[in-house]
Amino acid sequence: MKIALLGLGTVGTGVVNVLENNKEKIAKLTGETLTISHVLVNNVDKQREVELGGAIITNNIDEILSDDTIDIVIEVMGGIGDTKDILNTFLEKGIHVVSANKDMLAEHIDELAETANKNDAQLLYEASVAGGIPVIHAIENSLNSNQITKVMGILNGTTNYILSKMTIDGWDYDKALDDAKAKGYAEADPTNDVEGIDAQRKIVLLSRLAYDRKVDIAEVPVTGISGVDIADIRNADNENLTLKLLGKSEFRDNTLSISVEPILLPSDHQLAGVNYEKNAVFVNGNAIGEAMFYGPGAGSLETASAVVSDLINVIRTKAARQMNIAPDTPAEIKSGGNSGEYYIRLKSNESEDKTASVLNDLSIGFSRIEADKDFVVRTETIDSGKLDALRQNDAITVEASYQIDGVE
Repeated sequence: MKIALLGLGTVGTGVVNVLENNKEKIAKLTGETLTISHVLVNNVDKQREVELGGAIITNNIDEILSDDTIDIVIEVMGGIGDTKDILNTFLEKGIHVVSANKDMLAEHIDELAETANKNDAQLLYEASVAGGIPVIHAIENSLNSNQITKVMGILNGTTNYILSKMTIDGWDYDKALDDAKAKGYAEADPTNDVEGIDAQRKIVLLSRLAYDRKVDIAEVPVTGISGVDIADIRNADNENLTLKLLGKSEFRDNTLSISVEPILLPSDHQLAGVNYEKNAVFVNGNAIGEAMFYGPGAGSLETASAVVSDLINVIRTKAARQMNIAPDTPAEIKSGGNSGEYYIRLKSNESEDKTASVLNDLSIGFSRIEADKDFVVRTETIDSGKLDALRQNDAITVEASYQIDGVE
């Protein structure tokens, strides 16, 4: 069976290594001899760290598209528009596709899934969310008897590493970010990670699958961690709360609430104990209740593990027609913030009594949180309208606010 590998970076190299190191087990599981027949790269003259045997190494995608002997395509090269068009062409030919490309899939998965279904092809993408954690397979297969109502998780290892260093070691944001770069957890330009864009793409893919709805990524609000102040992490710790960047969605009454934002969790919540570069995802179903999936969110072999797993599953099910989930109903996304408890740090040019009076006038019940400075409170459950009214009040300034989740 011939495989075309599009991309030979960190993940692509890992795929080659996993296929070689585990070839006997893979052959036993699939009953096939797998051969990488083509590899698409940018620079054909570059020295490679892996042995590619007799594979054709090319920088010309047409050379691969024109070869009708290819059975499966593995895409780990990245890119959005052009990559989507390339994969669409393979799927139109009935060639199965395995992709790790969250950026492209978050925008174009519906189109690709429809093309795949029309041509009896499979589109698998386990590695696109949470690296080596098998959460896509779990939602699509292991939990498919459930009505899923909530998905919430730590979906980005870079931001979780930074927040862990701030929480556990007491570092400020800039020091933690520099350390993440030095250790290779953050890119030179970390914008996609620290501003929540990476996690936004992943929660879109998970929510689409969990609720069988099309999710427009442009409608998903996102707030990153670049504005997090170490003072708020310390204050929250006095209330036994831990800050995490979460991708979160809930589906109730045919309405989807979805966001990516820093959220405070009780310090004994399972997600609060997921630290450094690790990822974890909670899924709530009406039969299973609550399930948690934990593991590495990135890495060469870790992500390659998910890619090769998809490859094995494609081969094992190729004799039967496997329909790809292709929702036909757009999600009705709830606008505005969610009701809940909030951590709020306030600054006032007047007395603390005046600050408390403002909260009371807005019917915001609260308790004080111990803090070195400013007026810090934990509210009772309030809706987004009251929070907006507080922010717009001229007598005070809201320095920081975080929703509190995971409270029984």
